[in-house]
Amino acid sequence: MNRILIYYSSEGHTRLVAEKISEMLGCDVFELQLVKPYPTKGFLKFYYGGRDSVFHFSRAFNKPFPDLSNYEVVLLATPIWAGTVSAPMYSYLKKASFLQKDLYLIATCSGGDVSKCFSTIKKIKTDGHTRGEISFVNPTEATLQQDIERLKAFSSAVLSNDSFQ
Repeated sequence: MNRILIYYSSEGHTRLVAEKISEMLGCDVFELQLVKPYPTKGFLKFYYGGRDSVFHFSRAFNKPFPDLSNYEVVLLATPIWAGTVSAPMYSYLKKASFLQKDLYLIATCSGGDVSKCFSTIKKIKTDGHTRGEISFVNPTEATLQQDIERLKAFSSAVLSNDSFQ
């Protein structure tokens, strides 16, 4: 079964998780990159990121999206901004088709409830079948080592195309 992990990362937390999971799965990886990246520091980082996420402003990407026709399983990884899916991932979700795809959702955050992010993705993407979801709080190399059993269980579920909660 062919798998691809598609992710957006602003500060590297989601990238770290995506790299670890893709390493465990041996799957293809695609990073969503913006034509005009968000500021990485200060007030404007939170202002623009939060505003765009809450109001679902569309973002432009600097390279074409991957052709998903060769994949049966798609993993989507996003940071949570303003309590919901990041604006870049939201923009991608509005444009992509996941018809007859099994989806696994991955979120990184600084704490709090992740359910709004996952429910937003599920509302947008009714053309795919969500098989599982997992989240990480402020992931680093050290915390991912602490989460290794969860990572293994999630990866095992993806590899066998089982549900994961």
